[in-house]
Amino acid sequence: MRRVGGLVMLIPNGSPAHLFPTAHLFSAVRERYAHVRARAQSRALASGPVASGPEEGSIAPLIVGMLALLLLIGSVTVAITGAYLQTQHLQDMADAQANSITRTIRTPEEASGSAAWEYASAYLAEVQPGQDFQALRLENVSVDSDHSVHVYLSARIRPPLLSILVPDGIEVTAHGSSRLKTSQGPSND
Repeated sequence: MRRVGGLVMLIPNGSPAHLFPTAHLFSAVRERYAHVRARAQSRALASGPVASGPEEGSIAPLIVGMLALLLLIGSVTVAITGAYLQTQHLQDMADAQANSITRTIRTPEEASGSAAWEYASAYLAEVQPGQDFQALRLENVSVDSDHSVHVYLSARIRPPLLSILVPDGIEVTAHGSSRLKTSQGPSND
C-alpha cells in the first residue's frame, strides 16, 4: 500500500505505480497560481488599497443603522412616558381639586356652581403647580343634581425630547370628580 497525494494506492507487486505524472502536474499548477497571484498584487499596488473580501466594511453601516434605530425607539419611549406622566399629574390635580371642593362645602345648599368655582380658583392659587404646566386653566366647575363636583382643567405640557418638534407644547385636559357627602356617618359608596 502506498500513499500518493492523499490517495492510497494498492501496489500488488510492490513496484511503484505511475498512473500519471503527479509531480509534474502539481508543479505546473503551482507556477500558474504564483503567476496569477503576482499579477493581482501588482495591479493592487497600482490601483491602491483593496478590500480583502467583498463583505469587508459592510458591518459598520449595519451597526450604525441599528444604533440609530435604538436611539429613535428610546427617544420616542422617553417622550411618550413623559407626556403620560405629565397628563397623569394634571389628572391627579383635577381629582385633588374636586375632592378639596367637596370637603370645603359643608351643606348641600352651599353646593352651587359659583361657590364651587370660587373654591376651585382658590385651590388652584394655593397649590401653585410650578413649572410642570404652562397656561394651566380652570375650564369648568359644575355641581350635579346628585351633589357631585366636576372639575375640568387644561394645560400645556412639554414632554422631554418632543419640545424640539412641538415648541408650543401639547394641550391636555383632565376631568376630576368627587361626590359631596350629604349625611353623617359612613358612606355606602
